[in-house]
Amino acid sequence: MWLKSYLSRCVYLVYFHALSMYDGPFLAKFTTLYSAYHAWKGDIHTDIYRCHQKYGDYVRYAPNRLAINTAQGLQEIYGHGNKVTKCSTYKFLAQQAPNTLTFTDKAQHGSRRRVLSQGFSESSLRLFEPKIHIKLQKLVSVIKGQQHDGEWTVPIDMAATFSNFAFDMMTDIIFSADYNTMCDANFRYAMSAVEESNIRLGVLLQSESLATGGIDRRLFPTSVAAGRRFVKFLRILLKHRLQADKSTVEPHSPDFFSFLEKCRDPNTGKGLSTAEVSTETATFVVAGSDTTSTTLAGLAHYLTGSSKWYRNVAAEIRSTFTCLDDIKLGPKLNSCVALRACMDESLRLSPPGGSALWREVETGGARIDGQFIPEGCDVGVGIYSIHHDPRYWTDALEFRPERWLESDKKGKQPYMPFSIGPRSCVGKPLAIAQVMVTFARLLFEFDIRRADSAPSWSEDGVETMPAEYALEDHVSARKEGPVLCFRSRRTNSEV
Repeated sequence: MWLKSYLSRCVYLVYFHALSMYDGPFLAKFTTLYSAYHAWKGDIHTDIYRCHQKYGDYVRYAPNRLAINTAQGLQEIYGHGNKVTKCSTYKFLAQQAPNTLTFTDKAQHGSRRRVLSQGFSESSLRLFEPKIHIKLQKLVSVIKGQQHDGEWTVPIDMAATFSNFAFDMMTDIIFSADYNTMCDANFRYAMSAVEESNIRLGVLLQSESLATGGIDRRLFPTSVAAGRRFVKFLRILLKHRLQADKSTVEPHSPDFFSFLEKCRDPNTGKGLSTAEVSTETATFVVAGSDTTSTTLAGLAHYLTGSSKWYRNVAAEIRSTFTCLDDIKLGPKLNSCVALRACMDESLRLSPPGGSALWREVETGGARIDGQFIPEGCDVGVGIYSIHHDPRYWTDALEFRPERWLESDKKGKQPYMPFSIGPRSCVGKPLAIAQVMVTFARLLFEFDIRRADSAPSWSEDGVETMPAEYALEDHVSARKEGPVLCFRSRRTNSEV
């Protein structure tokens, strides 16, 4: 009897399901385990890209999911006024309670976002800016500590270094905490635990059925244990932060936690409870640390792989700023268009999260890019895939920052490293500010090269083109390198 039922379902999925007209991987017609497998491997972003190359703009990536690879589809799925909502599997990303990342209800999300966005305004960023510079000074000191007699440093793994730097920076900005992971290994387990835990969560985002009967916990015991370690870390962190509010000693410097406690929804006048502030700030530590560290590592990879753009950006920084005190948020930093173009191009080629952000079609169905999609189906655009589409990007596989300096084309291509629309990353202004000021400082203070490059690589006139900075996509990005060497500029002639 079960065999007959199974065969009947297979026939339905292949011939009569609402998405049966769309082609895709054979196994994906029958089971979500196909996409779950690629989520486990960490190559789901490149697999979606490969599928679009093979099957076209519309790919049935699971029995009830359609991946779309068009600019119009991107706008109609993620833009304002759409008829989709976040799919139910986002519930697995909630640490202790729903948050702005996991809300499926649009009204709830809108209210929460109106509060959170106040923390990322220009005036708010200036409030937190001193914390960025304190951690940046520590990063510079760590690098200089690897120098010998003013020469090039020993090779430094920038994936690990930037991960520690971003974690220290985010925990300070949000909680006024000082874990000093750049120098002390005691708390480095926290972000390692997040990476390991996210392997399981990434799989569940693709295949909710694996949570049935605790199958996922038996498949990923290491990820489950890592998740518990991180939740324990968060509870201790939040406990200490709440105790600091009640302390009678000298108050801590302004941080995002205390800022959110005072914010109100401008439409309703309602603020956030302590529990709501706690869950939002905990989410920002994870998402912010990963996005910032991955963007920094990617930009370091591409800059030190392109002698032309390294020279351009280094010259721009060193002619724009005359002293360290000049390097801060504001008009001068914003005028560094070559640095910003390289960052944007790095995010195009290697977005921190490159797979599809699935959305469920609401009651009544929706017409997306001319295709009618029935209610209950999930749709999404693969970020990595559309960022590499030659219809929208000339030399789509190559590092070409000059494309961002062409004013007639800027902003017209389908570009979404931080997503777009009402669900776009609310912390985008902070991430961009952190990356821009960090590289301005590093290139002002140091000459930088790949550990496997000759010391004169940026000056010998030979043009180099970097290979793509490969990432594994497990909700957060798992990365390696680049391995770089630094030399203080005071020991060498300036560019």
